[in-house]
Amino acid sequence: MQNLMGALAEQVDFTRTIIVFALIMARIMAIVVLVPFLGGKNAPMEVKMGVGVTLTMLLWPTVLANLDPDAGLPLNPLGFLLMMMKETFVGLVIGFVASKVFYVVEIAGQLIDILRGANQIQLQVPEIEERSSAFGSLQFQLLLALFLALDLHRPFIAALFESFVAVPINDFPHFQAGFGPFVDYIARITADILVIAVLLAMPIGIVTLIIETGFGLINRVAPQINAYFMAMPAKVLGGCLVFFLSIDLILEQMLGHSVRMLEHVDAVIELME
Repeated sequence: MQNLMGALAEQVDFTRTIIVFALIMARIMAIVVLVPFLGGKNAPMEVKMGVGVTLTMLLWPTVLANLDPDAGLPLNPLGFLLMMMKETFVGLVIGFVASKVFYVVEIAGQLIDILRGANQIQLQVPEIEERSSAFGSLQFQLLLALFLALDLHRPFIAALFESFVAVPINDFPHFQAGFGPFVDYIARITADILVIAVLLAMPIGIVTLIIETGFGLINRVAPQINAYFMAMPAKVLGGCLVFFLSIDLILEQMLGHSVRMLEHVDAVIELME
């Protein structure tokens, strides 16, 4: 047994193996914390750690096999800390881009509830550990179910594998296209959140505007009718009716934005290469 352990120790560099495992897990955990379909903010720590360790173990042999044997790994504390910070940065960037579409549909739902006059109703969204309006929570959960039902998490995990090729664990991002285009791309993705949310909320917004205009005209014609209080339930019911009548279109839009999110993840990984 001692001879076997000695032979194994000669073939395996345990220090190198542990460092590789830790660096992979730093990137993975940063993503797991941000991305709702892998864990999110409010998932129990045991669940997040389980997902992180599982993905790390799946990636670990591939990354270790493709790593140049002569490649330098940080063996001193300062170098290891810098590499851990780099891996966390890469993971946070990928996680932010991947979670964008979920924030978009949630903001769109909040805008819908503001237009319907029902934004006082607040519900807890467990995946992001925040309170949201009724439609915001509904659209968030709807997208999460759609994303997992269509196996869109698989191409994301494949992109995660590719990120370790584009940005190896023993090297820093090169930003071959320049750091400016990378920052510009992230800024445009951030700006698109509000733009897309407004576009998603626009159909119900138009209906509520028509209802408001109609009751405004009624109020002008017959001031004795309390049109303001009559308009409130009409807007709530009208918004719900339009939402459920256009559910196919909404799901199609959610799917399209989810696919574009995966394209954004691939693009941002290429920009860091």
